[in-house]
Amino acid sequence: MIKQIVQHSAKLIEFLVLLQLNLSKPQYRHVLGIADAAIVCEAPHKTLTTLYDLIVDAPHPSNAADCLRISPWSANDLREPLREFTIGDLMQVANLGGGELLFVSIDDSLTEKDKGTTCLEAVDWHHDHTKSQGKKQAYTNGTQHIEIRIQLGNQAYVYDWGLYLRQKTVRRLNRKRGKDQRLSFRTKYRIVRAILVDLKRRLPARFPVYVLFDSWYASNKLLKFCRRQGWHVICAIKSNRTLDGVKLSKWNQRLKHQPYTRVNPAATDQRKRPYLVRARQGRLKNVPFEVCVLISKRHRGDKRPKYFLCTDLSLSVQQILTIYKKRWPIEVDNYYVKQLLGLGDFRVQSYEAVEKWFAIIFLAYTFLQWRLNHTQPDERFKVVADVIRHHRRQHARHVLEAACEFAVICENMPQVLRRFAGIGSTVPT
Repeated sequence: MIKQIVQHSAKLIEFLVLLQLNLSKPQYRHVLGIADAAIVCEAPHKTLTTLYDLIVDAPHPSNAADCLRISPWSANDLREPLREFTIGDLMQVANLGGGELLFVSIDDSLTEKDKGTTCLEAVDWHHDHTKSQGKKQAYTNGTQHIEIRIQLGNQAYVYDWGLYLRQKTVRRLNRKRGKDQRLSFRTKYRIVRAILVDLKRRLPARFPVYVLFDSWYASNKLLKFCRRQGWHVICAIKSNRTLDGVKLSKWNQRLKHQPYTRVNPAATDQRKRPYLVRARQGRLKNVPFEVCVLISKRHRGDKRPKYFLCTDLSLSVQQILTIYKKRWPIEVDNYYVKQLLGLGDFRVQSYEAVEKWFAIIFLAYTFLQWRLNHTQPDERFKVVADVIRHHRRQHARHVLEAACEFAVICENMPQVLRRFAGIGSTVPT
């Protein structure tokens, strides 16, 4: 395999210095190596072996595996500095007048694994709503994680994440674990709540926040929790929810003679798509405060309207939908970490080792977001993909320069090929 890393990225090292990680030198080197190689690697499967094959004079991949499996550190040794850094960086933006509202997006994502990986503790069979149809429910073998994204002005970061396991899976895994190693079952709501509580304590008092999520998270518990924090919620909801004692699907019929409000909220690509909207205020069942519910259609003949909820009654229909569209980039985040950084390509067995892998991959992605947020005039980064391409080009240049210098010094082409291309001593003439 052609080597692609001869020296680790100076910018990535600068980023790790900013985090002030409390790791030993070997732990730090492996975190740096995995993160750097994950960004550079273009192979379809980014295993430790594949990643370390990209590094010139790299240690054996088993050393990296041991760092994940048995080295005495945890995923929180990366997560805590990342949370502190991302909030601090965005608050600097706020202090400079770069934004007044913090948008917090919540989503979960399922990463499919091969069926032969069921022996890995973090891998489980999860309900897959994208494949389910009606009463026929589909389940996919893989990992499921919850992700929290924060955005202030034009800058955004993944704030935190959490791996989810079903309760019966946790019970099964705990049968083989000692009392001090047992896992605790947490519902998706509890994972989200814990992250939001941590976020709340890091924010300045009364900092304005809008929490955004789809209908899968629109539970009464989460709505009430967010309002207790002084935060507003804008989310999608299902048609079977009850507003003032009447299902939303019935309200859609009752309001059929009410004129539509035509809105054109700008999407993330800045294109405007018209929507026809009807709005009604009232109270959801078991929710002790007024909300505004929108019934949205793409056109008059649309028989499958979308329903949205907003707790801020001062916003216009246009403002509500414009803000909700800020939730879409979290889907893009999941694409990058899964498809381009190899979030689901781990092969380590223990749950704790998988958490470390996730922490390193999200560290790599936070680095890419940091580079995008602090783009220099000569770099012209518009999206994370631009940062990835720039990162890879820099490494390619460094490898080429190093290979040329090494060839001049040793004057032995087979040796050059062995070191930089992984080709053996037998070289065709």
